[in-house]
Amino acid sequence: MINQLLLWKKKGNGMQFHSRKRSKKGIAGFVLSLIGVLLFLVLCVLSAMAKGEAGTFVGICGLCVMTLCGVAFYLSLKGLKEKDVYTTIPFVGLIVSGSMFVLLFCLYITGIKF
Repeated sequence: MINQLLLWKKKGNGMQFHSRKRSKKGIAGFVLSLIGVLLFLVLCVLSAMAKGEAGTFVGICGLCVMTLCGVAFYLSLKGLKEKDVYTTIPFVGLIVSGSMFVLLFCLYITGIKF
């Protein structure tokens, strides 16, 4: 009874808060960022197999992956801003998707021929 009034209970070495929940947007952003990393690795393998001459299709797929990472960044940021949620998963999604977006943007800029 007293634990319900305080809204927390001791579990192991840490505290567990009853009013907190997992952010659905944060989880979606994290999953999309992992999908973006996997797709990036697939595109790298395809480009390496073609010895750097993979063509326009791989470049367009790279732009789609960059857009996916941008959406994942947005969802992770929205998940972090929610009240009373655990922030670990949205924070990891934010870092992974943000760094992937910057990496893909730099690859896009270096691929433009002036």
